[in-house]
Amino acid sequence: MKVEKAAAQDLRGIAANTVRDLALGLRLALLRMESFEPGQGKDAARELAEQLSASARRAVELYYLESLTQAVAMSEGPLQVRRKNELEFEAPDESTEIQRLKSDVSGCYNRLGFTLLLECELERARRRGLPLSLAIFKLDPPNEELVREVAKQGRECCRLLDVLGTFDNRAVGMLLPDTGPEGTQVAAQRVLSSYLSARELDGDAGSERLLVGVASHPDDGESYQELLAKADERAGGSSLLEEALEVG
Repeated sequence: MKVEKAAAQDLRGIAANTVRDLALGLRLALLRMESFEPGQGKDAARELAEQLSASARRAVELYYLESLTQAVAMSEGPLQVRRKNELEFEAPDESTEIQRLKSDVSGCYNRLGFTLLLECELERARRRGLPLSLAIFKLDPPNEELVREVAKQGRECCRLLDVLGTFDNRAVGMLLPDTGPEGTQVAAQRVLSSYLSARELDGDAGSERLLVGVASHPDDGESYQELLAKADERAGGSSLLEEALEVG
């Protein structure tokens, strides 16, 4: 399987065009809002907000798709040792390979996809001297159904640029680019509160505890392994890293 360099360049161009479209959409929205007639402002504003939200989600999706495509092309990190049994096919198909990096929970990546994006964003943070953080959410005792609920709540209340991943339906990871320890604590508390509120509304008051651990670059480590290990340790409970992702 080979992903051509041109494919990544094409994706960069698409992402750039999408961002430009988003900026143009914001400008058009402002112009339209200036001409709203009395009584139509609320519905028109809602329609514009939905259109702009969809454009923003698409721009972010393409941004991370570019990162994953380049990682697959260069066989970086854990992909180098897991490629043969997970990502190699008789007929090369880029979209199929990227799909293999996504979780069955909408808007989330699986363990390998999340780890690859953590590597990509960590490299970007190093180059630009920016912070990067991640949070790990674990259920004690493990509960696959509730892990999916945590992922859902996380996706609904986190920022567009934040990355959500599921660890073999045992835990949820949240990657927060350009975010330090304090901002990560706030984001983790938001997910926790949203999850607890959803359970309360459902009348579900089980005995499971949601454990949370956070780690930030550069304070807690320089490599993705160190950050994952630190967040995993701080979350407590059974370790997610018993089968460590090797790096070739």
